[in-house]
Amino acid sequence: MTNSSIAENPRYEIPDEFKMKEQLSELIQHLEQTVPYACALHKKKTGVRLTVNRVQENVEPEDPQEGLVVTLWNGQNFYEYSTNVWEWKNLRETLTTLAQKTIKDLDRKKSITDLDPGPSLEKDFSSAVEKAPGSLPLKTKLDMAKDTMNKALSQNPQVANAVSILGDTVSHDLFVNRSKRLSQTITRVDKILVVFVSEGGKMADVHGGVSKNGGYEKAVLSDAEIRTLVQDALRLAKADRLEPGLYEVVTDPDWSGIIAHECFGHGMETDLYVRERALSQNYIGKPVASPIVNMFDDPSLIEEAGGFFFDDEGQLSSRTHIIKDGILERGLTDMASSHQLKIIRSANGRRESFARKAYARMTNTFFDNGRQSPQDMIASVENGLYLRHATNGMEDPQAWGIQVEGLWAEEIKNGKLTGKVYSPVIMTGFVPDLLKSITMVGNDRWISGLGMCGKGHKEWVKNTTGGPHLKMKARLA
Repeated sequence: MTNSSIAENPRYEIPDEFKMKEQLSELIQHLEQTVPYACALHKKKTGVRLTVNRVQENVEPEDPQEGLVVTLWNGQNFYEYSTNVWEWKNLRETLTTLAQKTIKDLDRKKSITDLDPGPSLEKDFSSAVEKAPGSLPLKTKLDMAKDTMNKALSQNPQVANAVSILGDTVSHDLFVNRSKRLSQTITRVDKILVVFVSEGGKMADVHGGVSKNGGYEKAVLSDAEIRTLVQDALRLAKADRLEPGLYEVVTDPDWSGIIAHECFGHGMETDLYVRERALSQNYIGKPVASPIVNMFDDPSLIEEAGGFFFDDEGQLSSRTHIIKDGILERGLTDMASSHQLKIIRSANGRRESFARKAYARMTNTFFDNGRQSPQDMIASVENGLYLRHATNGMEDPQAWGIQVEGLWAEEIKNGKLTGKVYSPVIMTGFVPDLLKSITMVGNDRWISGLGMCGKGHKEWVKNTTGGPHLKMKARLA
């Protein structure tokens, strides 16, 4: 149950960080005189996004978000109140009334339980930043975006346009419960390039870039990477359609990452287990992949765009081993599903904003490294395809089917790339069948942060996907 007071013009008498901690700590202590557990999360996010192409320049501030959400547990159910109106007296009175109401809602025939607030800890975290967004004038950022665009346009006269995107976000969270007072400041930068080419009356486009936690020292797209994007787009404009069928394939790290995201990301979010909407819950402890496959979700990789120090429910970040040597180990939890399913919490309780509910969500989800080099993996294929430029995917947790779409399937004959490219490409399959077919795992793990992830069609949060090259059998169209 969620109540909210979201004003179009928020009224904030914003206290400083120290005073806010003191106020929220006193509030939690006051509320827990009525309910077994209470916690508070204050979130603030600012940023800017610049987009340039050969005919237009656009600068947009990120929609600024700042507000508070307070969670109450009455021993049987969760209640939440979110607001962007910080009028302390009214806020305290409103939450006192809500806490009293939650007790009236108790079913006296059912048992009452407490929630573990976790070990006592007071700490302020911050991601490492060399070139902070605030240290660069807007004109400098605009010039950086235009420079990338111009480098792409100058590569070949067949480049019809290039869209260069540069963005930065600074988020600050403060979490308080009876044992924790935590804050984190995370800075993220995005640098994305989309290249459009025209070849023989056909258009093709391809994108690349980087999204990392950190400052503008991370917003780098090399000249070689820009050149490769243009060359790939030109080859895609001449690509043929692929004959549907079952192929031996080698996937690049981007493509491997989307498989990880769609196979064992959504299907392992345990709020779906509570509603019995994920087939994977029947496979815990059973083999679901080749014995050489390991997969993790790890928000403690703070330099990656899905990284953080604690989740939106105050759980400190840590690594979750989803698949261990081919065996499905465990799912990703938020506080509610962890309590209901009686499984140890992982740091995956995430919100789109202070005004949205927390769900079990992925963070940095990836296949672990193996031992083979990508060159040896391609050399081992007699007749198959090399898949690159994955674009998106979707999954069906109830039937455990996945679909991954991409732009690039290059022919492999007798262990060598022939240069013949097919496009577009769609991979489909039943998750265990696909992952049990993996016969080689590369030693070149790479994590990409260009995507966002929704829960169904909403609840967007930043996460990353990754892995090394993988060799498997897959049905393509």
